[in-house]
Amino acid sequence: MAPARSADPAATLVADRRLAERIAAGDEPAFDELVARHFHHVARIAGRFFPRLDDAEEIHQETFLKAFTAIASYRGDVPLEHWLARIAVNSCYDGLRRMRRRPGLPAPAREPDDAQGREYADLGDDAAFCRREQARIAAAEMLAMLDPADRLVLTLMVLEEHSVAEVADLTGWSAVNVKVRAYRARKRLRSLLAKAESPSWSRNR
Repeated sequence: MAPARSADPAATLVADRRLAERIAAGDEPAFDELVARHFHHVARIAGRFFPRLDDAEEIHQETFLKAFTAIASYRGDVPLEHWLARIAVNSCYDGLRRMRRRPGLPAPAREPDDAQGREYADLGDDAAFCRREQARIAAAEMLAMLDPADRLVLTLMVLEEHSVAEVADLTGWSAVNVKVRAYRARKRLRSLLAKAESPSWSRNR
């Protein structure tokens, strides 16, 4: 189990720099510690963009591989968690662009983990839950129709509830670029939603 993190930001940065230095020096247990500590955080980011478990795992592995090869560049000015989040977001963006070039069949829903399975069983046939699931699936379908940049910015701002400044930091885009992309993405999404509500769309589904 990963050690408890300090509530002191300065102490956290010191600990993260030491861990990064150990990894850069070839300390394999230190890298295992990094993965154990941030496994779920990276997996959650990947899962936001890729409903297929295989696709999410590929992004997850890619993120940690990039982190391992780039660890010497970690300056220790932000927590490792944030540094990894930047890598994960950019890996997701790269993955979305790869999928855009190789369109395939619609992704099936991911099988729930044990905790989710228990939650679903407790809910049974609850109508409200079914409506929420239908809305979630519809939203995922709409997002999948957007281009990678639009999907990325809306997922980060709407689903992850990041601010413009936080999205800019995670993606490396300027704040102005984020605002422009978000505006265009929302406009495109509204257009898709309007099309989805038309009778001709329903007949062609």
